[in-house]
Amino acid sequence: MGKRGPKPVDMGTLNAWEFEWYKALHLLRDGMQLPEKLRWDAPPTWKPREAEAQIKALTELDTKEIWDEMEKQQQRRLRRPISEAERVHLHVKAEIGLQRLIDDEIVRLKQFLRAKHILRSRTERRAIWTALTEARNSTAVQQACHRWERLADVRAAGFTPYPVHVSANAQVFLRMKRDRRFPRSPYADTSRLEYMARGMAGVMVGVSPMTSIERLRNMKHAAGGPLWSDADKYCRCWRCETTRYRDVLKALGAVAPLPGEELHQ
Repeated sequence: MGKRGPKPVDMGTLNAWEFEWYKALHLLRDGMQLPEKLRWDAPPTWKPREAEAQIKALTELDTKEIWDEMEKQQQRRLRRPISEAERVHLHVKAEIGLQRLIDDEIVRLKQFLRAKHILRSRTERRAIWTALTEARNSTAVQQACHRWERLADVRAAGFTPYPVHVSANAQVFLRMKRDRRFPRSPYADTSRLEYMARGMAGVMVGVSPMTSIERLRNMKHAAGGPLWSDADKYCRCWRCETTRYRDVLKALGAVAPLPGEELHQ
C-alpha cells in the first residue's frame, strides 16, 4: 500500500515545465515566447532605425564582452574572484541561456518592424486566447486548441504539442479554471497565463494542477529555496535566470531599458 499524503515534487522539473508552458501560452497570446516585459511593443517611442540599430548590436555582440560582463556580475555576487572551474561553468550556462534571450530579442525587434502584420495576427491570436480562457466545456476547449495549433508561428516553433495536451486534458483544464483561485478579473490576464502555465506543468509531472500552482507560486527564490545555488549565490529558476541574462545585455548596451528602468539606473 502506497504512502498517504502529498506526492514529492521535483521542483527543478516542475520549474522547467512551467517555463515551457509559459513560453507556449505567451506565444499564443502575444506572438512572443518570453515574458511580457520583453514583448515587441514595450517601447512605444521606438523608431524603425532604433530597432534596426539594436538588431545590429545584438548580432555583432563580442563573445568575450559577454563573458567579461558575466564574470564581473558573478564576482560582485560572490564578493571574491571566481575560480577557473566557476568560469567554465558560467560560460556553459551563458551559451545556452543568453543565446536564447538574444535570439528572442532579435525576433521581437523584427516583429516590431513588421507592426502592421503583427497587429493583424495579434487580433487572431487574442481571439483564440479569449476563447481558451473563457471556455466552459470540453468542446469549447478543443475548438480553441484546434485553432491554436494551426497558427503558423506555433507550428514553426514546434509548439503544437501544447494545444494537443490541453485538448487531451480538457476536463482537468476546466476543473483548474473552475477553482476559486483562478484569476477572473479583467485586469488579471497575465495572472491567468501564469496560473495555467503552472497548472499544466503539474499535469506534465503527474501531480495535481492545484498542487503545482501552489508549489510554484510559493517557491522561495532566496537562500534556502529549492533551486538556490550556494556556489553561485543566485536562484536557478527560469525567472531569475532570464532577469540575470537581460541584466548582462543591458550592461553591454545591447538592449534598451524597459519603461521605468531608466529611473533606477
